[in-house]
Amino acid sequence: MLRDAAMTGHQGGDDDLESLRARLTEAEELLRAIQLGDIDALIVRIDNSDQVYTRSTTDEPYRDLVEQMQEGAVVLAVTGDILYCNARFASLVGAPLESVIGTRFDRFVRTADRDEFQTLVNARSGRYRCQLAVQGADAFEVLISITKGKEADRMHLVVTDLRELHEAYNTRDRAESANRMKDEFLAMLAHELRNPLGAISTAVLVLESTTSSGESETCARDVISRQVSHLSTLVDSLIDVEHVVSGKARFHRRPLDLSQAVRRVVSGAMGAIGPNRHVEVSTDPVWIDGDEIRIGQVLTSLLANAIGNTPTDGQIRVALRSEGDVAVLTLLDTGAGISAELLPTIFDIFVQGGRSLDRAKGGLGIGLALARRLVELHGGTVVASSDGEGHGSSFIVRLPQIAATDTFAGPSTPSPRTGSRRVLLIEDNSDAREMLRQLLEIAGHEVCTAANGASGLELLKAECPDVALIDIGLPGLDGYQVGRRIREYLNGRPMLMVALTGYGRPADHRKSAEAGFDRHIVKPIDPDELRHLFVDDPEHVGVSSRSERSY
Repeated sequence: MLRDAAMTGHQGGDDDLESLRARLTEAEELLRAIQLGDIDALIVRIDNSDQVYTRSTTDEPYRDLVEQMQEGAVVLAVTGDILYCNARFASLVGAPLESVIGTRFDRFVRTADRDEFQTLVNARSGRYRCQLAVQGADAFEVLISITKGKEADRMHLVVTDLRELHEAYNTRDRAESANRMKDEFLAMLAHELRNPLGAISTAVLVLESTTSSGESETCARDVISRQVSHLSTLVDSLIDVEHVVSGKARFHRRPLDLSQAVRRVVSGAMGAIGPNRHVEVSTDPVWIDGDEIRIGQVLTSLLANAIGNTPTDGQIRVALRSEGDVAVLTLLDTGAGISAELLPTIFDIFVQGGRSLDRAKGGLGIGLALARRLVELHGGTVVASSDGEGHGSSFIVRLPQIAATDTFAGPSTPSPRTGSRRVLLIEDNSDAREMLRQLLEIAGHEVCTAANGASGLELLKAECPDVALIDIGLPGLDGYQVGRRIREYLNGRPMLMVALTGYGRPADHRKSAEAGFDRHIVKPIDPDELRHLFVDDPEHVGVSSRSERSY
């Protein structure tokens, strides 16, 4: 039906009352026809120009929008019958569009959810999470939102498929679970590696404590000690890198003489440097606010990189200077250099240069990544440069400088004396137990040993030791359980109780403290830390920096 709704101006104002009434009746009929949908189009004359408006053209943008929605859209009668739905809803319920319209909506709702759904329909507004039952497929969860329509007997439903949301949550949960598993794996890896390292390291200390002066014995001890130190560094770097890169590592910053730290690291690396490499060191007195252990890791990583990439007849230059309020450390080498392709990613984790089959240069590809992150956490920067392969490389570290600190300590105090102690050692690894027993006895202590927690508790009652060194990873009763039982048995009597473990995470430190341990030592044992355990003056018994590692 096409209705001419042309409007003509009233000329002269001479229409009579009947004419006005007729025109009003005509307008009312026109509005009623529009409401009932009997009119398909209107022709409106404006300034002698006809404009045609159709129902389809006014509804079209909204219909397109509804059809393109990622949610199902439904117009529902109060009786529960579907008057309209978009293609997305038909797709959700797995039925042809023409077979959905005219059916009841609740046929698609799982039986157990229908009563709650009907309550929502009666309220004609609200939200409800339920499951749609689809023929030939598993039911799935949706969120249904209901609003009133303009017509009193209609409602509008928006149906949101929650499967993608659940999948996103599941993906996040899987990622978090994988991250936890990775942390647990790294902690276990550290524990398994540090146990044999601890035995080897203690054996070296025993050898060093004996009176053997042969050149071959001395050389063997040096080699073992150096390789243990190298393995320990690799383990620490591997375990530490994730925490440092993610910003979870703990820092203990204080005024630090960077020049002394540089010379200490270079001196410690002389064995690996070898006799044919020439190392030139020049340092100005420069102070920074830094963590001594972490800065040592930076220096060790950069120096190890230079040593590993410089031939035996090459040169390495280490220079430290002050530039205004910045400390500038430069490491130059005449080694293999860095290719233009590798240079932009040289500080990325696990990135390595070319490696021969014998992997003579070694490395895990984490040292430089660890160094960069540690420098950044100290407020500094590190950059690498090279003229290409075969032309050496340079690394420049810039750190904020602070004023020099007066290190005068006043009158010297006598060193604390170490007295003989009765020591209970509980360790299930026979090599580690025997080597540590010998080392303690060489130091003048009386030692009784046990291979498990139950035997250790029996010895405790018989021997009444002054100090208990207890491995955490014991079979049967673990070290935490043994520690708690010892504290209960002592009933307040003082005794130094030390946890020996390959686990060094903050959570592990907390667990050992909660179990009653006074100290937490991470394997391999630092000889200085071990000596400090037995000093006469308890004020000198402290936890060394080694026990502060992230794992």
